Amino acid sequence: MAVKRNLYNQDLIYIIDMSSLKEFHDRYPKNILPSIWQRITTLIQNEQLFSHIEVLREIKNTIYAKDKLLQWSNKNKKIFASIDGCQIQQMMVIKPKFNLGYWNNNINRPAPWADPYLIAMAICEKAVIVTQEHKTKANRIPPIANQFNIRCLNLLEFFQELRIKL
Repeated sequence: MAVKRNLYNQDLIYIIDMSSLKEFHDRYPKNILPSIWQRITTLIQNEQLFSHIEVLREIKNTIYAKDKLLQWSNKNKKIFASIDGCQIQQMMVIKPKFNLGYWNNNINRPAPWADPYLIAMAICEKAVIVTQEHKTKANRIPPIANQFNIRCLNLLEFFQELRIKL
């Protein structure tokens, strides 16, 4: 299922990785930084912030049951979009951009691997990816996404772009 949005809405779409979701929940507590949480809630309500179902699978696979991120994810399942035809097509274009051994190790492991799905989703939706992954390390989201002219921001850059004030 593709991201559903109003065709007249010209606002940017952001797709968030598990690394940024985890960082957000661990380092930006809602009770201390409510303005950030309110802005994220508004982005979700305005259908400007999404993630991928593979990210939800990663969260469920790696996070313990009482973790705030897992609890939040279960309450906000609507942000986790499913794979669609466009993404499937893009996966074939994305695959050769990864080192073949790295690709095979990750795509065939028993645990979920959301990275190529996030990149495919960003290509299809013309979105910005929010990730904590290293911007220049090989086989990570930013350098692969950059090959498709997809911008990647870490959380602080994301907050700056949104002009979030405390």
